[in-house]
Amino acid sequence: MKVAIFGASGFVGATLVERLVARDDIDLRLFIRSFGNAWRLAKAGIPMRTVDVTSARQVNEAVAGCTHVVNCTRGSSAVMIGGLQNLLAASKVSGVKRFVHLSSVAVYGDFPPPESERESAPAKPAPKSYGEEKLKQDDMVARATDSGLDCVVLCPPNISGVYSSFVSNVLADMRAGSFALIDGGGRALNVVDVDNLAHAIVLALEIPKGDGRRIFISDGEGIAWKDLADALLPLAEFAGPVPIVPASSLALAASPAARPGSLWRSMKHLVSSDVREALRRDPLLAKFDKQMRKFGAIGGKAMEDRLRHSIEGAIKVAKVRDPNLYSSRYNAMQLRGVWHSIDRARDTLGYRPVLSFSESMARFRVWYKTMHGFGEDYWPLARKLVDFKLETVPSGEAKRASDS
Repeated sequence: MKVAIFGASGFVGATLVERLVARDDIDLRLFIRSFGNAWRLAKAGIPMRTVDVTSARQVNEAVAGCTHVVNCTRGSSAVMIGGLQNLLAASKVSGVKRFVHLSSVAVYGDFPPPESERESAPAKPAPKSYGEEKLKQDDMVARATDSGLDCVVLCPPNISGVYSSFVSNVLADMRAGSFALIDGGGRALNVVDVDNLAHAIVLALEIPKGDGRRIFISDGEGIAWKDLADALLPLAEFAGPVPIVPASSLALAASPAARPGSLWRSMKHLVSSDVREALRRDPLLAKFDKQMRKFGAIGGKAMEDRLRHSIEGAIKVAKVRDPNLYSSRYNAMQLRGVWHSIDRARDTLGYRPVLSFSESMARFRVWYKTMHGFGEDYWPLARKLVDFKLETVPSGEAKRASDS
């Protein structure tokens, strides 16, 4: 089996490589975008090549001679869509026996319906969202399957385990006081340890036939957000329980109701400075506006100001809100409220998590303490550096890293 892994230096790719490198029956070809994040592979002395997946020529050369391809790439739309198109086309031309692609539960939207417990539920991501982009990828893989390419599509949720940005970010938000448990923390948490996901990818390489349809991969059903918070408390460095807030208050804060319209508000809009400036382009209306200005000036500046304020209102100054007051993006994520069943993964792949959730979190705690020096004399300084690094990661990149 000659396996090409694209995105080999990423969070999932590197873990997969570490699992496969010791197997004598697998010849690995590792492709990365750049060497900036390739230290995990480099320290093991594993050869790798840079490839621009948006270049059809480079992708064709990389895939040639491979029997299996795993797509762990992520990045811009050019990479996600154009790059995947090149990978699928090259795999078909080269006669690849199996193409493994990583989807995301984000294709079911931010608040998926109960029927999304199964993969067959309609995918309804928000427009222009990460989930919509992943859904476009899934559709491309489905069409490639229909045209004869053997494909397996794995659909993970948030990815945990050692090096996990998702778990590290939740921990940072707990420390900052911005993370809260919604309705006591009993809502569904869909999560998969990166080693469990790598195990599923290996199984996907070896099954007799793929069907190109999504397969949920997770640590199993029944895991709640409170379980995650409890597992991270030993690292959170604060006394007392994690704050609890009701889902109703979070929903209201996230989706404020639109203010009802009124005749007075419409009239104020019509005579506001922005609208009047546009209307003054008409010569007749411009003359009328000039006469109205003269009329307002007769009463002096005080009267002019009162007229302006009655129409446009007082100058509004945006409120400065405390960014640490339950502002974690993982609070709203708790409203998803459905466990994605891994029954299809069990039946199709023979998948069983190699690590339980508790084992996964125990490994994360050991890794975190070792990696960052938690509890050591220099930890106060190291903590500042760790939290600063997490704060400077763009939210979109953090989501992409968590999901795929």
